[in-house]
Amino acid sequence: MNVLQQHWEQLQPRERRILLGGAIAALVLLAYALVWMPFTDRLAQLEGSVSSQRSTLAWIQQAGAEVRALRGTPSAAGSPQSLLALSDASAKAHRLGEAIKRVQPEGQHTVRVWLEGAVFDDVLRWLDTLAAQHGVRITGLNVERAATPGRVNARVALEAAP
Repeated sequence: MNVLQQHWEQLQPRERRILLGGAIAALVLLAYALVWMPFTDRLAQLEGSVSSQRSTLAWIQQAGAEVRALRGTPSAAGSPQSLLALSDASAKAHRLGEAIKRVQPEGQHTVRVWLEGAVFDDVLRWLDTLAAQHGVRITGLNVERAATPGRVNARVALEAAP
């Protein structure tokens, strides 16, 4: 028999209950200290972080609105020729001049552009520049993988912001 088991059997029933109660209390306190307290502390820390992130987001949105207002966000609105010229010039500035196969105005504020064998990253930068700097909306986009890795064939519908 084990020494602890022998000692346990020699104790009075009252002493056994006291030891058992103390062991249970120690386990509860240990669980509280090792599990519950770190959990609640981390939760409070995350809640503070979320609050801080929300205030930062609100500030960034306000600053963005001020920047757009001060910059006057140039728009491609106007004649379809200006959107046509803007799309062609900006595509050439993004090294897509050779990839342009066709540019076709549709209606007053829409232009369709066909690209073949264009570098995918250059297409994305071009579309981002049109949207962010010129207020052009991308109303249609069809991109297919070309035979050469990293290159695509794309059909893009662009619309000038009114």
